[in-house]
Amino acid sequence: MFFNLKLILAIVKKDIRALLPLIALAAVAFLLQPVIASMDALASAGDAEFLSVVQANFYWLSYFMACLLMVSVLQLDPADSLTHDWLARPVPRLHWLLAKLLFMLLVIFLPVIAGRFALYLGQGYGLVSSLVFAAAIEKLPATLPVPLLFAIGLLAPNLRRAIALMIILLLVILIPAWSATRPLLEMIGIDLGSELDSMMWLQGIPMFIAGMLAAMAVFWWLFCRRQLRIARMAFAICTALLFFSIYPPQWLMSWDRAINIHRWLMNEPGAESHYELVMEPLQACYPASVIGSADSRTSNPLMLSAAWEETQLRLAGANGLTMATTVRARLSATEWLYSSAAGREIAMDWRVERVRTQAFVRPGALDSDIQLRRSTTAENRFAPIQEIDTDYWLIPESVVHQVVSDPSAELRIHYDLALLAPTAYELPVNGQIHEFPELGACRAWLNNSSTVEVDCIKRGSQAAMVSAELAGIEASRTDRYYRANLTPRLLEAFTRRQTRLTLAHPFLTDSSSVLVTAWDVKGIISRELVSDGLLGDEFNICPLPDDNDAMLAGSWRDAAPHQTSFVAVEPGVRLEVLDWRKGNKPEATDMLLLPGLGATAHSYDELAAGLSEHYNVVAITRRGTGASSRPDRGYEIERLGQDVLQLISTLGLDRPVLVGHSIGGEELSYIGAHHADKVRGLVYLDAAYDRVTVQDATEARRFRELYALLPPRPAMYPEEGESYLALKKYMLRTQGRDSLPPEGEIMASYDLATGTNRHNSLYLDAIMMGLDAPQYSKIAVPALALYAMPSSARAIMEPWYNPDDLRIREAVNELYQMEVTRKQEQMSRFNSEIPNSEVVVLTDADHWIFVSHPERVFEEIVRFVSRITEVKP
Repeated sequence: MFFNLKLILAIVKKDIRALLPLIALAAVAFLLQPVIASMDALASAGDAEFLSVVQANFYWLSYFMACLLMVSVLQLDPADSLTHDWLARPVPRLHWLLAKLLFMLLVIFLPVIAGRFALYLGQGYGLVSSLVFAAAIEKLPATLPVPLLFAIGLLAPNLRRAIALMIILLLVILIPAWSATRPLLEMIGIDLGSELDSMMWLQGIPMFIAGMLAAMAVFWWLFCRRQLRIARMAFAICTALLFFSIYPPQWLMSWDRAINIHRWLMNEPGAESHYELVMEPLQACYPASVIGSADSRTSNPLMLSAAWEETQLRLAGANGLTMATTVRARLSATEWLYSSAAGREIAMDWRVERVRTQAFVRPGALDSDIQLRRSTTAENRFAPIQEIDTDYWLIPESVVHQVVSDPSAELRIHYDLALLAPTAYELPVNGQIHEFPELGACRAWLNNSSTVEVDCIKRGSQAAMVSAELAGIEASRTDRYYRANLTPRLLEAFTRRQTRLTLAHPFLTDSSSVLVTAWDVKGIISRELVSDGLLGDEFNICPLPDDNDAMLAGSWRDAAPHQTSFVAVEPGVRLEVLDWRKGNKPEATDMLLLPGLGATAHSYDELAAGLSEHYNVVAITRRGTGASSRPDRGYEIERLGQDVLQLISTLGLDRPVLVGHSIGGEELSYIGAHHADKVRGLVYLDAAYDRVTVQDATEARRFRELYALLPPRPAMYPEEGESYLALKKYMLRTQGRDSLPPEGEIMASYDLATGTNRHNSLYLDAIMMGLDAPQYSKIAVPALALYAMPSSARAIMEPWYNPDDLRIREAVNELYQMEVTRKQEQMSRFNSEIPNSEVVVLTDADHWIFVSHPERVFEEIVRFVSRITEVKP
């Protein structure tokens, strides 16, 4: 027989007896670890942080116990005692090794698998699934040091020496932490700032190989050839290989080489040019700040966000700069999923992860680039993947001096990007297990009526990232990781991953089901932004900052003649009210103005001022927006309509005329159809649309595809955001006209420093998900609909579009035809279904129809109110 089973079992029996107390203690840890890892009861009691610490530490306690058992059993029979074994006869080396491996199987692997199997079986995963999940590797990185620890157990004759070897090994790994070694490491090509991060599997493979080589070499030379010196030398060589795997020299494994390997593994032919991906700066001039003194840095928001280490700042010098580059990734790739909760198809945009970002400055007089240091400690380093992302750069004094003396210098920002394609599944929130190909076994349940918990477990190849979100509310999305997993799927064949996600705000929309998405890497591509100056443009446009630079916040003010108050519409929910009622005009008609989506009552500051000369005018900001309350529920159209009715009652308005812009038309249609006795008439300002009923989903897809081809509005220069007048000049520069929403609306809805929207899209999406199709035939009051209609394709050709670009011209022409057809259908339906209706078309008006054509809108409202007030109710 090839091996002696009786002999192997005898050695195992002897080892179990010798280590029985340690085995019993480890078994308890192995059995408890999966139970503790699955606990969530403490989280609901307010001890979530404590539970998280216990779960993380208990896993590593179990891991430590397993390693201790492995080393201990190897040291029961050191190399110099093998020929004098307790059996009184020589033991073949292979039998001895098989006995040790069998011991590990029996006292380490089987208890671990048994604990997991019992847990999964108890959770309802089924016999086969529970066994498959239990037998998989839970944390692949944790297996990397196991072969090296095995080699230490073979080499060290007792636990004391094994611990000494581990300490020596740890010190070797920590050598780069000593600043004195940095110059030496740089001499051999090791750059400590170039860790491969999301591509760590490229370092993990040689680490595992180094450990395996060490184990095999020590076993052969020590146990088979009895050459202790050679065994130690082999272990030292493998330790060196381990060190160079963790800290690879640039000539061995650099970012460029790692990225090229991923391109070769993941990219389809022509991937670089196949995807419509554009990187565009959010601001025309990148914000920058002088480093200054330590005291000044404590009050500098930019420096605080960059979170530089003090050693880096000292090297850069007090006159160096910190710069922030905020860039949007626009990728015209979308997948579509039919959602039963939404009742329609939902667009799932691809995502872009920034694998590596580099910035270079090239003075015109030099042929070589100067690479800038990027902050790896910035406050957003653990943020999830977003369309808009900010990087922080450190520009030393020497570079600033070179750039100042050479204004022809340019800034080049290079992005290496991973494209993530979604595969989404609708998961019922009922606690039952559902199988999905890309995610494995998933279930979701409502936890204490405050959050939705999602739990997915899968063995084998894993998605690059897993996320969950409420259907139709992208802002509710939560990711399992803040960085995508780029490990090739083949390497994960024996792994198991359990993904747990928590969704807050479950009552923003119908949460009977949630979307769970597996994101897969479709390619690694590169893009580059090139600027004419260091801060985004030439110095005369984007000058270098000084200590006195500050935005003129005092140049903005809301001077509209209204009074602001807040009215409660239900417990804990207050709406902002702007009141233009002047004096006592009991004979005048009451008028209530409703803003569009993502706008506030301030959007009517100018129109309301004129209307208030004739009517008692009040405007409101709906819940979830602006200064109004943002509760976690109540965004369906019925509730929004009730908010308006409650406000009418509280303010004592007498059957007011309702005026609604854009999404405000939804509240008008609801109240007109269900509470016509509460209002006198309805005025829709480019608002009378059916946003729910989808006649052709292909048309919605095509709209998105065409708009993705159009370039965005040019970014704003810093001085163009210093005042309302300056912003008007920006609009004149970019679109040829200076029409703007009122100053108070811009202050309420936009961050004046960056131009980004202040409103939380979580609540805006919830409003969109709560809409119903308008019931025009039930509207029993007079209704006027003003529509903005382009006169030709040229009218929607923005000045910043390139008219010589054939694709843009074709896209604009098609969009024009689609818009005209859609609006004509909506106008026809509005006019035919509402008994007392009127439609007015304003040619070449903007969607903000009362901003682009204020006089005409004012006249139409006055005419309409005059007509309906002549008819006595």
